[in-house]
Amino acid sequence: MTSQKREETGSMKKIILVDVNEIVVKLWKTYIPQAVPKYSNTLCIHHGKLESLMSSMKKSNTNHPGASYAVVSPGNSFGYLGGGFDLALYNYFGGKPFESWFRKQLGNRYHAIGSATVVDLKLCDEEATIRQRDGIRYIIHCPTVVAPVRPIYDQKNPVRTGIEPVFNAMWNALMHSPPDIDGLIIPGLCTGYAGVPSYISCKSMAFALRLYMCQDTISVELRNILTMFFLGYPYKPFYLDICKEECENLGLAFEKLKEYNVMTDSLEVILPSNLDQLKFRHL
Repeated sequence: MTSQKREETGSMKKIILVDVNEIVVKLWKTYIPQAVPKYSNTLCIHHGKLESLMSSMKKSNTNHPGASYAVVSPGNSFGYLGGGFDLALYNYFGGKPFESWFRKQLGNRYHAIGSATVVDLKLCDEEATIRQRDGIRYIIHCPTVVAPVRPIYDQKNPVRTGIEPVFNAMWNALMHSPPDIDGLIIPGLCTGYAGVPSYISCKSMAFALRLYMCQDTISVELRNILTMFFLGYPYKPFYLDICKEECENLGLAFEKLKEYNVMTDSLEVILPSNLDQLKFRHL
C-alpha cells in the first residue's frame, strides 16, 4: 500500500461472468486467473444460459451468497432487447411488456455508446417480472452498439474498435454498479453483433476487472496510468513521480510499461499475477 489516498469505491462485490459461448468461457479462464488478485469467493464463471445461472443461484447460497444483484445489458443505444444476452433478459423478465417498461425507464431515447444507466427492477409492476426477479434488483444498460446493423470491429484498428469499447463497457458497468448489491452479473461483451473477436474481448474484460479489484493494492493514479498504457494513450504530462515510485515498490518497470502493446504483450507484463493471487472458482 502506498501513502497516496485511495479512491472510495465501497466494498468489493461478487462478479459473476456468464456466457453460452464455450470459447469465451475458456478465454476467461485463461486470462482472468493471471489478471485478478486474491479476493476469496469474489469471482465466478458460469458456462450456460441466464436461466441456468439463475437456477444455480437459487440452489446454492454457498456459491452465490447475497440477496441483491445487478445484471449488465450490453445491447443497443435505444434499449431494445432483441438479440444476444439482451434477448435472454427479454425472455426471462417477461417479453414485450417488460421491454416496453424497460425502454420507458430509459426515456425511450438514444443513449450514447460508453454511457451507463441503472434501471431499478423493483419499480416494475409487471407480474411476470416480479415473479422472475430472483434477487436481481437492477439492470445496468451499457450500450455497445447504436443498432445491430454492422459490426463495430475493424481488424485494421483492433485497439480502437475492439480493446477500447470492451474496456469502456466493462469499466462503466463496474463503476456504475449500485452500492447496495451483493454481486454483479456480466456477459461476454461485444462478441455478438458488435463482432469483436473473443480473445480481444476477454483480454480487455480481464484487465478492467483487474484494475477494479486492485483498488486496495495500487493507487488510483497508478490505475489511471496503467489504463493509459493499456489503451495506448501514453501521455507524458499525466505521469506522476509518485506513480513511478509506486511502480518501483511493486517491482514494475515503469519505462517498460510505457511501451506496452496490448495486442502482443500479455497481461502479466502490465499487471503481473504475483502482485496477488486469486483462489479461482469455476462453476
